Amino acid sequence: MLRSMPLPFLPGFTFTNTIGQTRFHKPHHFELYNKLPILSVREKPGIGGESVTKSESEKRINLPKPAEAPELPAWIAYDKQVLCFDGFFQESVEETKGYAYQIRKCRIYFYLEDGTVQVIEPKVINSGIPQGTLINRQRIPRPPPHSDEFYDILDFNVGREVELFGRVFKLTSCDAFTRAFLSRMGVPVPEAIAQPIDPYTNIREQTDTRLAKKPNRTIDTRGQFLSLDRKVLRFYGYWDDRESEHGMLHRLELQYFLADDTIAIKEHVPPNSGRDSGFMFCRRGKLPKTFEALPPVGSESPLTLLNVLSSAGKGEGPTSYRYVADALGCAAARPHNFYRDSDLAIGACINCFGRKVVLTDWDDFTKAYYHAKYGVGDIKPIEQPISLEDAPCEKPPPRELPPYNGYGSYEDSAGNCRTVLPTPPRRDFVKFLHKDRQGLDSFVLRFKAEMISKIPENRGRIFIISYFLSDDTMSVFEAQQTGFKGGMFYARDKMYKPGQDFFTNKEPDAYTTQDLFVGNVLNIHEFLFRLVAADEYALRYMEINSNEFPWSNIHFVMGKVREALKPVYKDFVCKHLISKEDSAQSRLITFNELRSAIKEVLGDTIKEHEIITLARHYGVRCKREKISKDQLRSIVHTELRRYLFCALDRMMETFRHLDVERTGFLPKDKVYLTCRASCVPLDKDVLAAVLERMEHNERGHISYLELGDFLNTKKEKVAPCLPDDYRRDLSFVYSKLEPAVSVIDFDSFLKDLDLEKTIVDQSS
Repeated sequence: MLRSMPLPFLPGFTFTNTIGQTRFHKPHHFELYNKLPILSVREKPGIGGESVTKSESEKRINLPKPAEAPELPAWIAYDKQVLCFDGFFQESVEETKGYAYQIRKCRIYFYLEDGTVQVIEPKVINSGIPQGTLINRQRIPRPPPHSDEFYDILDFNVGREVELFGRVFKLTSCDAFTRAFLSRMGVPVPEAIAQPIDPYTNIREQTDTRLAKKPNRTIDTRGQFLSLDRKVLRFYGYWDDRESEHGMLHRLELQYFLADDTIAIKEHVPPNSGRDSGFMFCRRGKLPKTFEALPPVGSESPLTLLNVLSSAGKGEGPTSYRYVADALGCAAARPHNFYRDSDLAIGACINCFGRKVVLTDWDDFTKAYYHAKYGVGDIKPIEQPISLEDAPCEKPPPRELPPYNGYGSYEDSAGNCRTVLPTPPRRDFVKFLHKDRQGLDSFVLRFKAEMISKIPENRGRIFIISYFLSDDTMSVFEAQQTGFKGGMFYARDKMYKPGQDFFTNKEPDAYTTQDLFVGNVLNIHEFLFRLVAADEYALRYMEINSNEFPWSNIHFVMGKVREALKPVYKDFVCKHLISKEDSAQSRLITFNELRSAIKEVLGDTIKEHEIITLARHYGVRCKREKISKDQLRSIVHTELRRYLFCALDRMMETFRHLDVERTGFLPKDKVYLTCRASCVPLDKDVLAAVLERMEHNERGHISYLELGDFLNTKKEKVAPCLPDDYRRDLSFVYSKLEPAVSVIDFDSFLKDLDLEKTIVDQSS
């Protein structure tokens, strides 16, 4: 809208500028073509509805249009395209001898996208002139009287002169792109012109050759450092200071660094010597052979200071003295005599700032170095004098604790005596982490034991002795029987052996894994228990770790039996190998027959556990099921209904989540942990029996789909059973005492004995 300034800005006092307009076309300034904004170069709206075909600058530049996109603007078509010219300008110099001007070379850039110009002077080291960008990038106006116009592309060419802000630049050459670009435009480009010689640079080059340079008095030690870095000669010696008051014998170690010929001396301070000094006897540095006093400042400098003025004006102040460095070395500096590697040897006495250090020995590297460089042979080390500090000191006797008073454990009593503040006893956490329960591995050895007593009622009592490998503790549990309530007989604790004095300062010996084997008798708090059986996990654990349990090592037991049967092997075979019609059946004997045969020869020298090891190794694996699968299902469903178990669907969902490969099988430990996490109300022995009856694949994994069908009480109805009927068949606590293996392959046992040659020798 158009507004009349004298009138107020109110409705009715403003007028529109569209009166008389006949074209109301849509502008295309904000549209994109080929992802580029459409900007009309040929038509631009002007003032009063007029149009301007081209700007004045575009008329003068007359840039060639690319054939591919003739409608693109210049800032897109000529992006990153620059014309480069080399030139110079002459600068007058006043009050300078030898030359009245100097030539300054520069480089001129013309940017095609917007017609801007930039002038840069290359930097020359030690020129003394501030160089770099002389004129920043901008559009430069022409000199008067044409100051309303700007320099264009046609103003720049080889051989032409341009005046930029009062300075006249002579263009001498251009690069290949500039020459090709101007040639395509039809502008001829002359050949390059040689630039004039700068008189200042010429005089400076001639003057530098005539000037006397300062002599190089520094010694280049880089070669020595690179070849001998990290190579150190090591000597051992001493400094005897016992003649002075409170003096002593100092054990020293001298290190000579070959990289820079410096020496460092360290002192070996014995422990508990009462000395609080550091171990550094002399810091690393060059060690002079003679030392009188500290040298003054500058005395060790390789340069000498010369006084060019006399000292006549001594009273006039310090400004009367003028000192300069002696570049010609007229007065040589005082020579310094430092210790080198040629001065060091076994038996040499080193003057370390007034202290006599005697070298007595060296290391192998130093010995090889002197042998290779100086041809020094094998030199025996010198014995160092003996001081009172070298005498071995007697160790204080160990601190004895007061005797145990019966309160708490031995660890608690010992901790209260060692510290003022009582602290709990420290456990062996490494052993605890390795021997604590991990899935199906309980690391608990369970043995069935019978009580030995003179009381007839106590002779038939059955106990379960559990040994926990994580902390070497034991617990005694009594099975429920007629006339006895059963339950925990002794809680989990360390069980000490009898016949020891318990009220002493040393902890008595406790039962360990070496005392746990079938047939051994344990005396626990004046109760005698005979170990009569072990569960499957304990037997298998001892067989796997046979290096800790020799009675479960089949090679050790067979060697023991072989040595005992060598004299009587013929009679042993004839007596116990009964001939039958079926030769295959004649090779099978029972566990009791094997036990009686071996006991007859070895007697009490063989343990009951060793006989069990032989039976398990040579036993015929006949699968015996204590109860059928249907009976086990009845037991499981009775327990699930009694405890109202309803988490079967959630447990199956967990199984499917763990089964990433969707095979329907999972490892036994994962199935067991999932069942325990789902709070399946089954005893551990019952759950283990259920997992053993499930389908297994070739990798030993369990089918969790069959397990879900087995635990589903709604899918198949079974008759209930009494809760206690299954305990004597499945639980190790209430199971009957039966041999570990019922049938044994006697033929394999004789073959492994390998005593057939003994029969021939005995018959001959």
